[in-house]
Amino acid sequence: MNLNLIKFYFKKNLISIFFMGIISGIPLYLILSTLFIWLTREGVDISTIGLFALTSIPWSIKFLWSPILDNYKSPLFYNLFGHRPSWLLLIQFFMIPSLILLGTFNPNNDIGIIAILALVIAFLSASQDIVIDAFRIEILDDKSQGAGVAMTQLGYRLGGIISGAGTLYLKEFFSWVQVFTLLSIMITLVVITILTLTYKKSVFKKKFERRSIIDPFKEFITRNQISKIVIIIFFIFFFKFGDVIAGVMANPFYVKIGFSNIEIANASKIFGVLMTVFGVFIGGYLVKIKGILNALIISGFFQVFSNLLYVLLNEVGADFRFLMITIAGENFSGGLGSSAFVAYLSVLCNKQYTGTQYALLSSVMGLTRTILSSPSGFLVEIFGWSFFFILSTFLGLPGLIILFWMKKKFTIEMQKKTNS
Repeated sequence: MNLNLIKFYFKKNLISIFFMGIISGIPLYLILSTLFIWLTREGVDISTIGLFALTSIPWSIKFLWSPILDNYKSPLFYNLFGHRPSWLLLIQFFMIPSLILLGTFNPNNDIGIIAILALVIAFLSASQDIVIDAFRIEILDDKSQGAGVAMTQLGYRLGGIISGAGTLYLKEFFSWVQVFTLLSIMITLVVITILTLTYKKSVFKKKFERRSIIDPFKEFITRNQISKIVIIIFFIFFFKFGDVIAGVMANPFYVKIGFSNIEIANASKIFGVLMTVFGVFIGGYLVKIKGILNALIISGFFQVFSNLLYVLLNEVGADFRFLMITIAGENFSGGLGSSAFVAYLSVLCNKQYTGTQYALLSSVMGLTRTILSSPSGFLVEIFGWSFFFILSTFLGLPGLIILFWMKKKFTIEMQKKTNS
């Protein structure tokens, strides 16, 4: 392996981004994955579990409060750590107690309280993501953004292993409150590591400039034509639509067709995450050699048609070998798409307004995950698993159609510039 490539990925900035990815992935996977398995095991009905997708609404509307994190100093720790790290640390003072408290309740008796706590954790996690995404874009130059995406995704997926497979393994020996307490300790250690790596970096000590909270939105609209903004929004909304719809019901599906927690942990939470990471790095390479649009088209095809593997698994039944095949195809495709997609969102942002603009763009995709995916449990109950996953395949097609239109339009614009 090229020694310079290894040295490049072991730069302090990229290592910091890797650890940020870990603490970003832990609460998100906990709320959108492990929580669903917990509720299913406790006998909560599928339609109610589907509605729990609504607890991820904060990830979809985080742009509403992102200007506060962009334009105001943290009330604590700013002088010691700087703008982004101080907000990151402050958020943990609320995140840690919320995680521990979540494990003290019983889903059969306290489902409402669990929903509220899940919503609080989602809000804190979304706020943390605003800080982390801005952090990543600001400390890297344009040539390093692809590497930053790869390191973020690597850390993010490792965080998924910790709160996914890790919690399922730990649950074999401990209660849920003990499991969530151990997760909280892990987050604390990772945050300390990040603060150590970024402490007294000059980029965070520069003079803080407060701007109007509308400036990020105004700049984005001014820089792009309205018609272009509409296309961008539609593309972001639809690109991972089918993938997300299927993903919401994946874990309950595994449970319902007969797989054990340990089988799900081994296949989905460990092997699946490794396949996702593999897809992320292949996606990053595709961006480099094919360009962002072509990488998005290739990964889009993989994302759409990999959902059909769920249909085949439903017909085969609880066959662990075919579970591995399904997860390999689905997670590799998801990682492939995520790498190109995050790179695309990053280059759309002005570095002066990274927190707000990235939050705005990523929130559009989050709407798919929350509002439109919340009825998925009802669709399963009415039509069955196979129809549901076939439907999710068709829901991924609009994103591909928009991509081909964008590529055609981009080619025509480039030809006009060349001819002129």
